[in-house]
Amino acid sequence: MKRARWTLQVAGLVLANIGLVEFLKVGICAPFFYCHSCPAAGFACPIGLLQNYAALGSFPFYALGILGVFALAAGRFWCGWLCPFGTVQDVLHRIRGRRDATQLPHTPWTKFLVLGITLLLAWIFADLMFCKVCPAGSLFAAIPHRFASPELDFGSFFYVHVATLVIALAAFFLIGRVWCRYLCPLGAVLGAFNRLSIIKVRVDPARCTGCAECLDVCPMKITEVKDIEDCTDCIRCGRCVEACEA
Repeated sequence: MKRARWTLQVAGLVLANIGLVEFLKVGICAPFFYCHSCPAAGFACPIGLLQNYAALGSFPFYALGILGVFALAAGRFWCGWLCPFGTVQDVLHRIRGRRDATQLPHTPWTKFLVLGITLLLAWIFADLMFCKVCPAGSLFAAIPHRFASPELDFGSFFYVHVATLVIALAAFFLIGRVWCRYLCPLGAVLGAFNRLSIIKVRVDPARCTGCAECLDVCPMKITEVKDIEDCTDCIRCGRCVEACEA
């Protein structure tokens, strides 16, 4: 399963950049976190799209409809298996090769708070405020654009992007999937459907021995076995299944 997951994560990175071929810039809403301003992006960023609707004062029927289909099918599976930003976190934490540098409390509500603030600021300022500090935008769009078009004046927000990216990468190195666990607004949207999604990790109470090996390897630091199936944090990565000997 581990090899399959890494293969799909690489495939997700390639898929996110199919816009390198102009006619493949489909522009539909993707179920993973990737900046639509990336020169090679083939899909629309779901959070950017939701902000656009909020800035215009319109209900996001299209964005929620597309995300709803993906979320009902697989919940946060997309986070664990396809998301390029999730892959970056996994790679950096794998390089470190040890447990998290510090143990943070399990607070699933923070990503919903980030989502709410993101949409509220977009509505108040009629602008995509989150995009101005988004570390995914920094990595996949702002910096590539700087190298691709050095003659352009990127203004002070380029350095804000660089700063947020440096902070984010340091956090990813020290704490596994910290963005997914606490800050990802898309994770909040997809996670809200985890209880209803078709694809999920199912726990068999009759076979479970209570050893908690599944919780020890969980990158999202879920704290209770009973929460694995339905909680908003599970990214369906399958590491718990690999660790389970029952």
